[in-house]
Formats: sequence, C-alpha cells, structure tokens
Amino acid sequence: MLKKTDRLIKKAALLCVLMTSSFCVFSQDAYMNLMDTAKGGLFGNFIGIKLFATDLAATSLNQKLQFHYQSNNIGAVYNFQHDMNVTGLTSFYNLGLGLEENLGKHLSINFFNTSLGYMQNMWDWNVGAGAGYFISLNKKQTMRLNVSMDIYFESITYSFGDDYDSTQLGFLVNGTNVGTAVKNVKYVNDIWSLTPGVEFLYRRPSFDFFVGVYYNYVFSYSEKVNFYKASEPVSSVIYYQSPYVPSNNIAGNAVNLGKYVIQIGIVREFGL
Repeated sequence: MLKKTDRLIKKAALLCVLMTSSFCVFSQDAYMNLMDTAKGGLFGNFIGIKLFATDLAATSLNQKLQFHYQSNNIGAVYNFQHDMNVTGLTSFYNLGLGLEENLGKHLSINFFNTSLGYMQNMWDWNVGAGAGYFISLNKKQTMRLNVSMDIYFESITYSFGDDYDSTQLGFLVNGTNVGTAVKNVKYVNDIWSLTPGVEFLYRRPSFDFFVGVYYNYVFSYSEKVNFYKASEPVSSVIYYQSPYVPSNNIAGNAVNLGKYVIQIGIVREFGL
C-alpha cells in the first residue's frame, strides 16, 4: 500500500514539474515575442495594422445633372430641385485602415480594409475582406509578393441638401408622408465588387511599406435617392440637364466604380 502511495506521489510530482516547465517556456516565449513586437522586427507569423491611401477609379455621366421630384399633398405642391454635378469625375481619393494576418510560408488573411473619401460633394466609403497567397522574393524575407482576392461593399453618396415644407402638411414621397423637414436628401449607390490584385511588400524592423494594384469587378449595385423615410429610383428623379426637362430622365449609372484600384501605405507588424 505504501509503495503504491509512493508511486502516485512521484507521478503527481513529475506531472507538476512538466506543467511548470511548459508554463515557464510558454511564458518566456510570450514575453520574448512581446518584447520583439515592442522594439520592432520581422516575424514569421504576424498581425499587421495597415494605414494607406487609395486611388479608386470612378465612372459617371460626366455632366451637370438635375434632381427633381414633385410632392403633391392635398393640392400643396412642392418641387424638390437640386443640381448634381458629376463633370470630370474619374477617381475617388480615400484614406484607409486595415488589419491583416500572415501565417506560415504563404497564407495571408485580410480581416478588413476600410477607407473613406470626399470629392465633388460626394462621400465614398467602403469595407472589404479576403485572403491571399504570398511568396518571399529574397532569403531574408524582406520583400514579398502577394496575390489576393477581396470582396468589397462600397457606398457612394451625393448630398442634395435640406428641404422644408412651409404648408406644414408634410412632403409626400412615393405615397409616404416623410414630414415637414427632410434633411440631407441624397443620391446613394450601394455597390458590391470583387477585387483581385497584386501587392508588393517591403519589410523593415519598424514599419513595412506596400503598394498594390487591383482590378475592380462590380457584380451588383443599387441606385436610389433617399428622402429619410422613403426613396425613389434614380430614373424617376434625376435628369440629364439643368434646367429640368421632364422627358430627359437618366436610365442610371449616374456615378459608379471604375476598373482599377491603387493602394500605397505602411504596415506595423505584431508577432504571433
């Protein structure tokens, strides 16, 4: 009985020693990794925070358009009427933030990229995610080439301004009374796209530098004009010229994304 008890005590003691050793090794590795991250360095596996500037190609009808909609509430007629100038629009210039992870010898995961820009009375905002495959171009792994595929949601808005109903009856839009004050009436285009691309990454101890070129394939988009609680299709309320001509409405594609995207930015690595 004493021998069995002695054996159990020895096994328990050995297990405690092994667990303590494993914890110490893990703690030491975690500590060293934390110190390496704090002072900067090149890591086999890392999380990267990206700051970047983006040139997004855009398309438009390239002329001065006219937004016009008539509200008729019990004989009280109000004309929503605002200019929409998309002349010369070829690009959006955005600033963005991203989070990515590089794992093993080849896998890159883009958890998210998001950017925001303003141009010609228009806001452009997007968010995307995806994955890629990278290769090192030298033995020191300071240069990498990454091929990626991302999916993006993009929203382009053009603000027409505010409208107020002096009759206090409220504006009727598509059968809905939207109230006596409609603020920030706006054109909206919600876009889904696939973006395959190639990135070159130059890695340094403090910050990495990258440049990327991507092809933008728009597979779905939805244009409308928002009146807060209601909306109208653009073909019913946007016209080709100013002043307004009733028979000269557009079919769509007032503003949309073009075929290319260019990014340039920096990455801060945090080792895993």
